[in-house]
Amino acid sequence: MDLTPDDFRAIRNAVAEFPGDVSNDAVGAHVAKIEDLYAPEKHAVALDPTIPIVVGSRGSGKSFWSSVLGQTDTLQEAAIAYPKLGLSELVVRFGYTGVGGPDGISQEAIDKYVPSAATLEEAKAFWWATILSAAAQSAGAAKSRPGKFVSDAKDWEKREDLLADHELRLRGEGKTLLIVYDALDTVARTWPRRRLLTEALLEVVWAMRAFRSVRVKLFLRPDQIEDDALRFVELPKLRTGAVRLSWSWTDLYGLLYSRLASSSSPDTRKAFNKLLASQDLPKPSRKAILTRRWSLIHDEEDQKLLMIELSGPFMGTGSYAYKKGSTYEWPLKHTADAHAEVTPRSFLGLMNAAAKFGAAPLDKVLTADGIRHGLREASKTRVDQLHQEFPWIKGVLAPLAGLLLPQEDYAVFDVWKNAGTIAALVTDASRHSYILPFKEQGVHKEEELSKMLEEIGVMYRRNDGRLDMPDLFRVAAKLLKKGALAPSQHR
Repeated sequence: MDLTPDDFRAIRNAVAEFPGDVSNDAVGAHVAKIEDLYAPEKHAVALDPTIPIVVGSRGSGKSFWSSVLGQTDTLQEAAIAYPKLGLSELVVRFGYTGVGGPDGISQEAIDKYVPSAATLEEAKAFWWATILSAAAQSAGAAKSRPGKFVSDAKDWEKREDLLADHELRLRGEGKTLLIVYDALDTVARTWPRRRLLTEALLEVVWAMRAFRSVRVKLFLRPDQIEDDALRFVELPKLRTGAVRLSWSWTDLYGLLYSRLASSSSPDTRKAFNKLLASQDLPKPSRKAILTRRWSLIHDEEDQKLLMIELSGPFMGTGSYAYKKGSTYEWPLKHTADAHAEVTPRSFLGLMNAAAKFGAAPLDKVLTADGIRHGLREASKTRVDQLHQEFPWIKGVLAPLAGLLLPQEDYAVFDVWKNAGTIAALVTDASRHSYILPFKEQGVHKEEELSKMLEEIGVMYRRNDGRLDMPDLFRVAAKLLKKGALAPSQHR
């Protein structure tokens, strides 16, 4: 079955229309939609009520899965994808969401009930109140905000009695209450307060092991649970039981292909089905996608075959084209952070920009030049998104523009010193009330800054000790590297 230029153009248009920012909130206007639900096998942990802590970097899907849990229609769809988790018996409420509204709990609630000079016990009382509030809501008490339960939360006997009553009720109903905590990096604007609130919440999570039908699930950033300054004695056990939310290469290509197979455009679906038929690849049903029974979700060889049809086999032309890398591997290698993790945002962002670049080819969807351009756009978007999470990041990267990598660490430190980077950061953080990248109170050194960049995956050390940066950040930050993609094209 021969494909026409119109067929390739229809698929290209669909890739170009992928949302530029696929971020979600646990509640509100930006929750997950049924048509967006794609369920990698490894992501069952994000929904499993028996796993209390899920760790993931920005863009890995923490808030997406939080919102899937919090909505009846998406939870029902997820129950089809993961039938062994018992999701149809779940009652889900939120303990923290980072945004307010009728279903959310924001930082303002914490600030109201946990004073700035609060003790660990006062912080724990607030988190216990969120659990009592969620339990009351599950019993039909619609307006049961956490503040109503702070007094009961401080009285451990009253608190235990209330939870025991809810436990018995839920067992009788054959239900499990799952209380979800998302966007926990937003609980505070200083390291000491964030540590206090995180440690208090982890202590409550540990104590909730006593209940079978009332469970909690935390979606945490890696730097939050791996903070060495946390002093909770059972923290090593919680860390051991935490599960990391990550995406394999096949997961990411499966996401790309499932989006095309499920396109709302009849022209795109028709063209994509013709493309599948031309390679003797199966046409999927919605259930086959959801339950991972379509080969394009899990079979790397089928995925590579299709990518060759979409973009050609290599990132170059001529006899030595293979030396430039394959079009299947190149986007994944170059959108990985220093921990070798690739997020859907970066991967789909690259594909989206690649499909918008230049004139549409007659016999392909994407070109090698388009994919390289896509990396530049994905890099810029990733740094912009990272800036929302770490408002200091651009001020740290900007002085490094033009630096040739890799470099000895003292060369990087000298650039920051000469630019007055740390003093500027301290001033800006004070003006805009955000957490500095220095975990130790009063210790503001270039070494600490590089450690934080390594921790969040923006920089890494080579085996010889020199500092380097993945292309995902390097390109937007305008650092140079021999033989690598330049930060911008010159025509």
